[in-house]
Amino acid sequence: MKKVVYLAALCCLLLLTACGQTPAAEVAEATAVATENTAIPTESPTEPATATVAPTNTTAPTETATAAPTDTPEPTATPTAVPTETPTTAPTATQMATAVPSTPTTAPPAPAAAPPPAPAPAGPNLLNNSGFEQGGVSWEVQNSSGQPNIYAAADKPQFVHSGQQSAVNVGFWRTTFFQRVSGDVIVPGTTYRAGVWVKIWSSSGEDRTVSQNPGDVGAQVCINVTGESDRWLDTSVCSGIVRPIDTWQFISVDAVAQTERIAILLVAGYTGSDRPAHNEVMWDDATMGTAPSAATATPPPAAEPVRPNPIVFNPTALRDSMNGVRSAIEQAGGLLDRLYNGQGGTCAEYQQYYDDTIRSATYSGVPDDWAGIYNDYIFAVENFLATNESINSLCDGGGGVISALNYGAARTGINDSLNRLIPAIEAANAKIGG
Repeated sequence: MKKVVYLAALCCLLLLTACGQTPAAEVAEATAVATENTAIPTESPTEPATATVAPTNTTAPTETATAAPTDTPEPTATPTAVPTETPTTAPTATQMATAVPSTPTTAPPAPAAAPPPAPAPAGPNLLNNSGFEQGGVSWEVQNSSGQPNIYAAADKPQFVHSGQQSAVNVGFWRTTFFQRVSGDVIVPGTTYRAGVWVKIWSSSGEDRTVSQNPGDVGAQVCINVTGESDRWLDTSVCSGIVRPIDTWQFISVDAVAQTERIAILLVAGYTGSDRPAHNEVMWDDATMGTAPSAATATPPPAAEPVRPNPIVFNPTALRDSMNGVRSAIEQAGGLLDRLYNGQGGTCAEYQQYYDDTIRSATYSGVPDDWAGIYNDYIFAVENFLATNESINSLCDGGGGVISALNYGAARTGINDSLNRLIPAIEAANAKIGG
């Protein structure tokens, strides 16, 4: 029995030994082929080395993870570029929009905007028929026995400021409507204010609602402190020249009465050589009363130069007067250019030449063969004074910026005056022989 058990155990042991050697040999053979004769233990525990190779492959996921973050700068750059471009464009558009308003300052100017008018006179209106509702009653025309022309609202409503009528200057060189006020209502030494509404229609066309190619036309209001009707007397105090084309504007002036009689003067005239077919100045709602600021008497204005009375004609004296006027106008023109361009000069210098021209001699008894020469001389003087009056008024007011409109009118007047005066001087020299 014991032999049987022993033999059975021996057989099992032999069987187990045979089974264990077969896989080991196969593994050794496979390993030898893969490693090209590299000596590797044939024991099955070497298989974990194969598992060790797998972790080595973690390099691939590491590269993938690294590549993903590398792409992140691209989305980051995209949003950065958009905001950068947007603000750059926005300010540029804003600057363009801001630059637009600067254009009108360099464009050819329309009529210069007048400063705000002074208030109307205080107290009652001392004028009769101040709104021309009774036609030309109480008003006179300088150097004429007639009365002002009248426009009616029924025919031309755009030419009437209020009520039913207004006065009008039509086709003029220099025309003045005036009214005197006298008696107990005027106290010498008291400051009075005259004011009026004025509108200008100056046009090369026939449409009376709008001025087409308006010309060199201006208007001003004056007070003569002794009751005279001449704007050029030294007793006349005037506002600056205005040019309210197709619009109503209130203008006023203050002056101190010297006697118990004063006069309001409504002055219209050309300020240059540009004169289209139609030139009309409308006046309405005039006023005369005590100036609101005149609580006490103020001194009268300093005397201004006036045109002299005529003297007996003398050819040489006339020629010398013409040369003097030419020099004054040329000097005034050069100074005007410097003042306008900010290149030096003063109002006082300019006004000296202007005043010298006012004082230039006039002559009586001019022979017929000198009449043309003399007329050109007088034209040069009067045209220079009229076209440069706005500059002189600016200087009277203490100076300031010369508008392109006033400069253009003044410079054109200077050129036109010299164009008439210089040939006249040459003709005078030819007649005198010197």
